Amino acid sequence: MTSGVRSLKQALMPIIWLNCLFCMGIFEIPVNRPRFLLSAFYVVSVAIAYFSLFYKSIAIFQQTLTYEFVLFYSVLGINILVATLAIILFWRKSENIHIIIKKFSIIDNTIEALGIKRDYQRTHRNILYLMTLWVMGMILLNIMHIVWMYQDTASLGYLGVLCTDLCLCIPILTNSVVDVTFASFVRCLQLKFQNTNILINNVVLCANKSNIFKIHDLRENTPITIVRINYENQKEKILHLIQTLRHLHLETTRVARQINYTYCGQLLLEMAVHFTVVTACTYCIYGAFTGQFHMTVHSEKIVAMIAWAGIYSLKIIFVNSLCTSVSDEAYKTGEIMQSFEGSGIDDDMREEITQFTQQIMLNSLKFTASGFFSIDNTLTGKFFATVTTYVVILIQMNMPL
Repeated sequence: MTSGVRSLKQALMPIIWLNCLFCMGIFEIPVNRPRFLLSAFYVVSVAIAYFSLFYKSIAIFQQTLTYEFVLFYSVLGINILVATLAIILFWRKSENIHIIIKKFSIIDNTIEALGIKRDYQRTHRNILYLMTLWVMGMILLNIMHIVWMYQDTASLGYLGVLCTDLCLCIPILTNSVVDVTFASFVRCLQLKFQNTNILINNVVLCANKSNIFKIHDLRENTPITIVRINYENQKEKILHLIQTLRHLHLETTRVARQINYTYCGQLLLEMAVHFTVVTACTYCIYGAFTGQFHMTVHSEKIVAMIAWAGIYSLKIIFVNSLCTSVSDEAYKTGEIMQSFEGSGIDDDMREEITQFTQQIMLNSLKFTASGFFSIDNTLTGKFFATVTTYVVILIQMNMPL
């Protein structure tokens, strides 16, 4: 299935088409022939169809949904606003996606020239794994939503259930596409940094093992001039490799920042959605188990809320963990360079390694949500601590479900 993947764009094609399907991509028919008018017409058509369906479904919501769960349904309604803003933000920065893919291809060419072959099959498999997880998660969310709504909409028949499901789940699917797309690009970044570190580690091990930066071979009465010429030639090769890898690392870091810039707005909005959904679900679950709100909650709705809170929590943990691993991989390069024995012998090498390590320190890679907070493992703890705080506040205020 992946044997025919010969370019990064082909490897990313499942994600590209997924974005197009959810109005956050530009159709290319054929490949590399963007159809802006067709894409714009598709987005407008989908928007009109969705909001028309939503308008007709308002009456269904008013008749069937119980008022005890106003908070929960209000939180789900936030997804509609966030999905709309996510689509608008994409169209403002649509050109960035093509630039990122082109820069990734240039980086791959450099890595291949230095000795590591491009493995787009591996990238494609990673994309398919992420897509599989996304599909499984979204199917589970939809099933849980149908379970949640079934008792309220059963009298409307299958068509009524389908309408309510589409109205509430399409925005959720759209928002989740942002997560899986960002994760796919970050995973590609991780592979680039891993390959760069492999190359740097090979250079360091080779230089340390062969003692390139030590003048030797005098036991065979080799003329000192020839020894120094060989020494300088070998040193120049190592220096050239280190300089090339330094520029490669810098360019990969710049691409990472461009990815962050492209998705920072969507990530901030997504974080707000995740927070409100997890908080609302946790509060509703608390009310259901404690009986504090003097109402009966059916077991299937409790299961649905647990599933929703669990899936959104796992999404937060996964994205934060992935961003942390990429940042650590980028920082790991400096640790490898510090093990270079030549830095203590040769002045030129010491200067080059100093520049490399300073570059990594001054241009450290951190993913942020529009600068409001860093996206890493520390955010996971802060996220759940904030959720707990707000749930306690809601309990003290005795807010209705």
